[in-house]
Amino acid sequence: MPLRDTLRKAASLLVELPPEQAGSGPPPTAAELDKLLAELEDKPSPPSSGPAKTVDQIVRETHGPNLDEIQVSEASLAPNISPDGKPDFGPIYQHSGLPASPFTAEQMLEMLNSLPAELPLDTKRQTVKVTLNSMGKTIGANPETIVADASRKLAALTAYIDHLTKQTADFAAATQMEIAGLEAQIAQKRQAIEIAQQKQQQMRRLCDVESDRLDDVLEFFSLDVPPSRYAASEGESKA
Repeated sequence: MPLRDTLRKAASLLVELPPEQAGSGPPPTAAELDKLLAELEDKPSPPSSGPAKTVDQIVRETHGPNLDEIQVSEASLAPNISPDGKPDFGPIYQHSGLPASPFTAEQMLEMLNSLPAELPLDTKRQTVKVTLNSMGKTIGANPETIVADASRKLAALTAYIDHLTKQTADFAAATQMEIAGLEAQIAQKRQAIEIAQQKQQQMRRLCDVESDRLDDVLEFFSLDVPPSRYAASEGESKA
């Protein structure tokens, strides 16, 4: 799916936010997470009573630019590629003026990847909610700030590709015009070569004719011996 379509879809997604809680402790330890996972697997997750908002609404209500305000005016920017081939899109995000996030979308991905792959999606969501609630008051992170960070970064990538696409199209159009001009010059040069060759052939024919005329003068005054063209006929006449 093109980035622009991905962003449009993401902005319309409905996110169910947890109710406000007073958690203020540090992030749960690995042992605490294991205990939490066991509890969540043993009993169904309670229904959430929190509000639901679209991603676009969440972004508008958090600090930073709205999705439609994020622009990238330098298509020459590019992700930093590490020796192992991993891209770092930090330069694009910084140039787009995105605010710093207390808990980034990338850190959220790392948290999700640390959970057992076989866990049901609902269990993963409940685990993340509890984890974020535990550390939210300490670092200022919550689902809204993470959703806003991911959405703004998606918008920045979309703006970057849009600008790069336009710049590439402009460059291609200008280069095609330059190529057309060069091709016209090449055609003129080839025509000039053809004219020069035709002139050379014409002059050679004229010079050949004139050289034969001048040779007649020399033959007239020469002895009738080779290489004179009259030598053979003279020999035949003596015979």
